[in-house]
Amino acid sequence: MLTRDELKSQIELHIEGLLTLEDLTAWAEEVFREEDFEEPFADQISELLAIIRDAVDPHRFRWEEPDFEQMLGDLEDSN
Repeated sequence: MLTRDELKSQIELHIEGLLTLEDLTAWAEEVFREEDFEEPFADQISELLAIIRDAVDPHRFRWEEPDFEQMLGDLEDSN
């Protein structure tokens, strides 16, 4: 089960430069397909994963950095 804390942890690794955007996107794609999400925050987790997954689109050669600081704030606000 993917929790908000695990999602925050992955985003923080990216912000700290320890995880590339491409690797974060690949992780988000994998967990989106295979994991259940923490209740009652499943919708929020799903939405944020979708934003991360859409950040890299190799078919359109698009790399758009989402506002990860805002995402962390949103995850904190919902406590």
